[in-house]
Amino acid sequence: MGRRATKKTAAPKATRERRPARRLQGVDPRVLAGQLYELHARAERQGDQGYLERWPGDGETNGVLHFAQAYADRLEGEAFQRAALLRITLTEWLRQQADPLQLRALDDARGAGVQWDQVALALQYTNADGEPNPSSAFNRHASLKVAVLGRPEDRRQPHVARIIEARAVQEELERRELERAEDARYPAMDAAARALLKHFESGEIPSDPDDDFWWSELADVVDDRRDASERANLVVYVRGVVRETYSYAKRSGEAPAATDLARQALEGAAELVDAGQGVTHEPAHTTTEP
Repeated sequence: MGRRATKKTAAPKATRERRPARRLQGVDPRVLAGQLYELHARAERQGDQGYLERWPGDGETNGVLHFAQAYADRLEGEAFQRAALLRITLTEWLRQQADPLQLRALDDARGAGVQWDQVALALQYTNADGEPNPSSAFNRHASLKVAVLGRPEDRRQPHVARIIEARAVQEELERRELERAEDARYPAMDAAARALLKHFESGEIPSDPDDDFWWSELADVVDDRRDASERANLVVYVRGVVRETYSYAKRSGEAPAATDLARQALEGAAELVDAGQGVTHEPAHTTTEP
């Protein structure tokens, strides 16, 4: 009797698909530390134990974690569970804060001529005989690059680091192209900025008395454009005052300009801003757009 044929199974993949690198969002370690403190403060009031005198301070995340672990048994029931969850989040937050620091250290080491086997020894990536494993050190560096510099959808695998490097090169080329385009428009943008400031300072362009951020910024930078990047970035401030002016006019019901010349200057600046993409690295400020 012949042997029964068995169904062949597909060979396992050489590399397992991994989830994208995950980063904690919206975590304030001081807030979490304060919540841990309150849990222990309630326990102390109930037991009058006095151990909170050893609390390291909400800003000392590492110390808070050591304290919370050392005195975890002072909590019970729901408080114990809540404290354990807070410790989990704080520990993950602290670990993720170390990633950029280690990446920079690895970059500095490699830039200074340190070999991968030396890096492996520093990381204690060794075999059973104590010999360094340079490929593990290389992969650690690549994975850190993905975790720190990658996008949320990037998978934390060494080969993705090459994709990130290529993407960074492309983004830099695009940034320089935008910079060249805006720098070429600088004479017109400079003239528009000065015309706007002239009409603003004469009271012909009204502004929100409680929020003239962009006007103040434009006045500060218009005479301080020394290199190509700064000249190109003038569009950011001109765009800001144009948006701020139209937004205030819409909210207040006033005309955006009190004279024909001021209106022409404002409209000309708006057309100039709209004519190009501009450099988008704007100072942080929240304003309502028109």
